[in-house]
Amino acid sequence: MEADSFQIARVFSNGGDIHFRLPYFQREYAWKIENWQMLLDDILDLYAFYDDVKPPEHFMGSLVVINEGTLHGTIPAFKLVDGQQRLTTISLMLCALADLVKDTQLGLYNRIRKYVTNPDENDDLRFKILPTPKYGDRNAYLAILQGKPDKTPNNSQILPAYQFYRSKISQRLQSGEMNAERLFLVIINSLQVVFINLNNNERPYQIFESLNAKGKPLTQADLVRNYIAMKLPEPRQPEVFENHWAKIENLLQEKRPVRRSRLGELTAFLRHYLAFRNGVLCNEEHVYARFRDRIEAEFNEPALFEEEVITLKRFAGYYDRLLRPENETVPNIQRFLKRLNTLEFSTGYPFLLAMYEAHHQRQLSQEQFLDGLQVLENYMVRRYLTGAPSNYLNKSFPTLWKDMDLYQFTLSLKKALVQRNYPGDYRIKQAVFTNRLYDKSGPTGSKTTLVLETINRYLSEKKKSGAHTVLSGDSTIEHIMPQTLEDTWREELGENYDQIHEQYLNTFGNLTLVTPEWNSSLSNAPFSEKKPKLAIHGLLLNSDYFSRDIPRWDDQAIRSRAEFLGQLFLEIWPALGELPIPKTTTGTKPVMLIFLGQNLPVVTWRDVAEQTTEIVLQLVDNFSEIAGSMPSYLARDPFSVASRQLSNGWYLNVNLSAATLKAYCITLITKADLSADDWHVEEVH
Repeated sequence: MEADSFQIARVFSNGGDIHFRLPYFQREYAWKIENWQMLLDDILDLYAFYDDVKPPEHFMGSLVVINEGTLHGTIPAFKLVDGQQRLTTISLMLCALADLVKDTQLGLYNRIRKYVTNPDENDDLRFKILPTPKYGDRNAYLAILQGKPDKTPNNSQILPAYQFYRSKISQRLQSGEMNAERLFLVIINSLQVVFINLNNNERPYQIFESLNAKGKPLTQADLVRNYIAMKLPEPRQPEVFENHWAKIENLLQEKRPVRRSRLGELTAFLRHYLAFRNGVLCNEEHVYARFRDRIEAEFNEPALFEEEVITLKRFAGYYDRLLRPENETVPNIQRFLKRLNTLEFSTGYPFLLAMYEAHHQRQLSQEQFLDGLQVLENYMVRRYLTGAPSNYLNKSFPTLWKDMDLYQFTLSLKKALVQRNYPGDYRIKQAVFTNRLYDKSGPTGSKTTLVLETINRYLSEKKKSGAHTVLSGDSTIEHIMPQTLEDTWREELGENYDQIHEQYLNTFGNLTLVTPEWNSSLSNAPFSEKKPKLAIHGLLLNSDYFSRDIPRWDDQAIRSRAEFLGQLFLEIWPALGELPIPKTTTGTKPVMLIFLGQNLPVVTWRDVAEQTTEIVLQLVDNFSEIAGSMPSYLARDPFSVASRQLSNGWYLNVNLSAATLKAYCITLITKADLSADDWHVEEVH
């Protein structure tokens, strides 16, 4: 047996002739969208770091082959025992890239084609790899290579894979985000496999079984630790490990996951540290590879490498304070870090690491540090109230530090955040009426609690009492209009009670804070019983408002309180700076929905919402779960108002404004773990 590390370029003979034959026992092409997306994410991550001189490396696992000598006297031939899914997928990606540049970059097209075909051969030998005939895979693959993808069988996954990569790559080429030549080089030079070459006397199934044995895989932190051990000269290992690395591992323990993520603390730290250094948040599975690339490029001398480990120890101390603010010795900094953690600010940790380092280097004063934390809270709490998707922050925060002016830190931070999808006052004023702040499917209660508690404290400060009331027990969210409607509440709300309940139940104006005991006692009681109790409640949040004359609690009453709370919100978290109010849908009409590479003609925003929902339900396995979390928009039975039935039998509520339907689409896309960047609506006046 021979085993070696091969770039994809070498696997495909650097564009020369080679042929991989699949044995009969291989299964059909089985990769699906999650596998295609994972490989694409790997390549996008590599693309950001690609260097022609020393390309970054990403190992995709192993290829197990049996050398079958040469065919036609010149073509090396191999039986592919393990790895057909990976090679087929890479070939489809190369086909998609080639087809996209055929009309504009003929030279590049011809180079790419040499990695999927043997141009001078005929029959099966013309192709470097051919999928099995099962489920029409081979016919589908041949149709794509022959430029006839519309002739492919419907029951094969080959065509969807090709279309997926063609769509994703096309978007990035057209936007200028990617260069076709560079992408080609990333695929052939950075993707690597362990090429295991057996002879016919060996037992390939035993190799296959050992490669797929179910052992506990090394974590990214394990790989980094092993790399450090190998990188250090043996005499230096005891001191560096005992005095530095061991202290890092003691502070940040891999067995402890970071909040809701599945990453251990040490892996999460290394990932955020690398984002601080490189300005790119790498894939979770590439932490070790990016760490190794950084060390090899910048710290190849033993003394420099030791200094980097010492630096890592200092940053691990910062990270420990981010995870556990109680370890921060400055009370005000501790308080703001706790609040940011409540707002789930882990995406901003690379920026906070930069702030801590600047403070350590005496480039930021403590006052500036605190100002920065307040500004970040303002940004996060406004995004929360408006329901802004969080995936945007993964790209935004690693690059934020480069826009900082340390001589005018607070001002430069405000200016930079305002340019990064900052929710202005107009969005806040809209969101208080429509956005859901309480959702059983997610841990949003603590964020809502933070907002309401802050408003309660602010009311006390406005009265200049010098003190504020806090609850004697844990805070819980109380729905004034209850989650379950009884007859008295139906009468209270009027004939449209069902729609009002769905639309306003979890919005800002219908929520307040009480203790668990009060929550149980209020429960589903009618408003005539709830109001006098809330009017004498210890929190000014309740007593100040509900001591007013409020004859009934209906949609107008909820909107009035939302407006009241929204005004207080804007006083507590005033705008960092206002961008021009964007154009609304007023006076325009949609004409084309562009979603995941598909161009779909539309006439109304109802069409946009329906088409968006249809695409999402085809792509996700948990549509029922997502729909159940959005009952105002999706239901198994027709809505009493206008609704449209979807292909899976669910109903979509379309009796909504254009702005609400647009917000619904963005929320749906986010819940489906798709990128809002792939969704766009063209409009005309």
